[in-house]
Amino acid sequence: MAFESVYSQIFDVVIFGAGYAGFAAAGEAQQQGKTVLLVDRRPAVLAESAWAFSMAVGQSAAPPWRAWLDALAQRSAGNADYIDGAIAEVLANQFLLDRRIRTLYYATPVAAHVDDHALAAVAVAVKEGVRVVRGRQFIDASETGQLVALVAPGYMPAAPVRRSFQLFYRYLQAPDRAAVELGKLDIPGATARLVPSYWPNERVLSVDLPGTPGAFPRHRQAWVAALTAAKQSGLVDGALMTHGSVITYDTYAPTSSPPHVPTNLGMAVAAISGSATTLAQRFDLGLAAAKSLDGLSKSGDRMLPLDFPDAAIKPRQVNTDVVVAGAGTGGAFAAIAAARQGAAVMTIEPLPFVGGIGAGGGIHWYYFGFRGGLQEEADQRVRELTPLFGASQQIRGFHPDAKKLVIEQMMIDAGAELLTGSTLYGVVRDGAKVGRAHVATPQGPLAITAESWIDATGDGDLAAHAGATHFLGRSSDCQLHAYSQSSGRAGVQKNEPNMWVVNYDAGFVDPTDTQDLTRARMVGVSHYVQEQYDAIERPTYIAPALGLRQGRHIETDYVLTLYDLVSRATFPDAVGRTGAHYDNHAIDYEFESDEGMFWVWVCRQWRSPLACQFPYRMLLPVGLSNLWIACRAAGVSADAHHSMRMQRDIQRLGEIAGLAAALACSEKTDARGVPYPKLRALLEATGALAPDTAPDDSFGPSQGPKLNAGDALPGDFAQWVADLKSTTNASLYHLVKHRKDAQPVVLPLIQDADAGTSWRAAAVAAMWDEPAAEPRLLAAIRQREEGQWPDEPKEGRPEHNNRLVPWWIVSIALLRRCGTAAMLPVLAQTAADPQLLHNARTATALTLTSLAQRVKLTAEQKDLVATILARLLATPAPNAVGGMQRKASLASSPPAAPTGNQRQPVVEDFTWQLHLAVAQAQNAAHLPVHDDAAKFLNDPRATVRKAFTRELQNF
Repeated sequence: MAFESVYSQIFDVVIFGAGYAGFAAAGEAQQQGKTVLLVDRRPAVLAESAWAFSMAVGQSAAPPWRAWLDALAQRSAGNADYIDGAIAEVLANQFLLDRRIRTLYYATPVAAHVDDHALAAVAVAVKEGVRVVRGRQFIDASETGQLVALVAPGYMPAAPVRRSFQLFYRYLQAPDRAAVELGKLDIPGATARLVPSYWPNERVLSVDLPGTPGAFPRHRQAWVAALTAAKQSGLVDGALMTHGSVITYDTYAPTSSPPHVPTNLGMAVAAISGSATTLAQRFDLGLAAAKSLDGLSKSGDRMLPLDFPDAAIKPRQVNTDVVVAGAGTGGAFAAIAAARQGAAVMTIEPLPFVGGIGAGGGIHWYYFGFRGGLQEEADQRVRELTPLFGASQQIRGFHPDAKKLVIEQMMIDAGAELLTGSTLYGVVRDGAKVGRAHVATPQGPLAITAESWIDATGDGDLAAHAGATHFLGRSSDCQLHAYSQSSGRAGVQKNEPNMWVVNYDAGFVDPTDTQDLTRARMVGVSHYVQEQYDAIERPTYIAPALGLRQGRHIETDYVLTLYDLVSRATFPDAVGRTGAHYDNHAIDYEFESDEGMFWVWVCRQWRSPLACQFPYRMLLPVGLSNLWIACRAAGVSADAHHSMRMQRDIQRLGEIAGLAAALACSEKTDARGVPYPKLRALLEATGALAPDTAPDDSFGPSQGPKLNAGDALPGDFAQWVADLKSTTNASLYHLVKHRKDAQPVVLPLIQDADAGTSWRAAAVAAMWDEPAAEPRLLAAIRQREEGQWPDEPKEGRPEHNNRLVPWWIVSIALLRRCGTAAMLPVLAQTAADPQLLHNARTATALTLTSLAQRVKLTAEQKDLVATILARLLATPAPNAVGGMQRKASLASSPPAAPTGNQRQPVVEDFTWQLHLAVAQAQNAAHLPVHDDAAKFLNDPRATVRKAFTRELQNF
């Protein structure tokens, strides 16, 4: 099926709001034969269950409602009185996929076009900017009437009269199922009850609050009161609080005078209806709206311009000192640090909570990095709060909800303003300065001006909107790291309830493309479909935040490199330390940089520790004077990024950026004028620059004193040469980097009688582009040399380690540095093998691309290149389709076993990589591009479409 953007179509019905009302309306409208687009600013369907975990199920006689309850019951996931929130999201998500109902998440309406009393189009703010969705009819099924607010002058959403949230306790063996009143909390009008769950090993602390003004995160402070009351009651002794509501479930009083809206707009708004107090009633509200469409008018089919005029969007003007875009892993710490220095701080966050991937992405575990600084204070406060949730040994890492509470309270105490559910969609520059940002909030659009700006979006959205130079994805194939879609997981270990991290590669996504983010979210959630769920084998929640490992890389004044990490570099403007290993989630190192491929495939150093200082300049985008990067988009090469992207790294970047931005305000200077001695003194005061002496790894491993940045370069020249003659390790990399001294010693060793010595010497020489390496590499290919491997079978051989490959495949990749036309007959013979592995085929095509770019080929040589490329495509590669972490050296490799509650093995088709690599070689050799390449222009994956669009435009 050809990919078609949702922005290029006119849908029969566009529905805003993917809760119970919108879900019901979408199903009903599609059943009527209408084309449907379902839009929500939240990346979840049935948020009342999936995020609020509401227990107010209610009753409905509508057949679609009964069918929905039956679908849950058939998988043992609910009944007429209780719906499991996580499983409801999974099954509703699958319903949308099965019905092919187009869905757009992460989109907030900001303007509407009304033609002849009919709504024709709505401008939505997404992270790329403003886009337009069009429909003949519309339904507003949002909670408070987001669409109605745009088309009904004077409409003000009603405030809720009550709000509730749920906290879930896992028991080894739950007590009797009777509800117990915990009485009033120390919050006026709030009450709490411990009530039965659908699951026999679970009970729910249900908290009811008055509908006071203010965003839900402020109400999360009520969690502490509720948790404390439960703890003091003794009713949760030995239990573990596994998860809780991300948002509140709100109920409203009926509206006395419904707003006047366009003639083709149906309404299913809970805040307007007032009577929709249960999930069933909200479902009925959506059904009624969909059924009312036949009695409503329709807009015409005129295609309006893609861009709304600026005047159509009327933002409210606000001003502050510092704006932090993103309150996730780095942004929350940036906001705290800046506000503690006395700056007025406004923080913009798309999700309804702070803390990012560790707090709401299900990855509540640190993976290396260095301790110290503001994050150490936060971690200590999390440890102190943890007993309210359960015993520390019951939790792998830190409790994510404890971290949400701690970081949010730190922001409140510091005085940082927080705008949740809000999307940055535009920036206005004033020369080299960021002057104004446009933000879509649940209450309407804002235009924010400030003196200092911090990009903590993860993907460099703020910097990119401001025109910063950046790159996205590998230059070879536009691919980024795999993303994860984590979930809550609770079971029994050592005879007590226990929770841990579910982290797996869910697929690939372009995080700068809202449509692709939506696709990735839905695909990730679909991996949790099971035929049957039970009290143990089920997700407790689906993580609201996607685990995005990579996005844009912004060009900064200094770009950290892999060599900096390997050599443990120091800097005169050091502001922190980083340490991990080359933790990319790929097996296709032929598509990585030459340096990355050499480090992993030749040196076999994927697991080896890396560490260095990082400089202040790494936070400063080139060409912008008042912007700091405090996220994974900071100035690192793609190779260095594989190590410097961990939670501790990003939290440190946040602290640095927050302090620097506040200093810039107080010193009345720009980012480059911040006095480094003052910044360093502030970092030293928090311990951000102090070396670890006694690391506490209870929240996950750290580098600690094992590897201090600034240590001497490992080994010396004599040791590197000795290693080349005897083993495979990082010494080969150091020899590459010290060519002047190494070349006279290494080149003669290519002729050494020992196969290992000669091959390693040839590999080093290949990185110097030395033609002398070519004969030895060709010999390895002809003879299909496997290579010399350690005796440890579990990790030391390619069949057991997906990041190791035989010498002959590595040799094909190395020839792109040093190969000449002399290699063509050998590659032609290799390509004739119908069982040739996928990575060997793609490596061959990439090497031919390099050859054609470096050497002017004769007509005969071009014909041979064409023959090789045709042979690569002639038969299916045995391992082109398989698991995300399949072994590159095996003809077939089963998908990795599902992790935790993930029940569907993730299988990807990587055939597109071969077609792309062949097309690149054909372009480079000035050969016609094969016809099958064009079909990938319609691939559902945005990264694939982009790669082929780029390549075919070059043809």
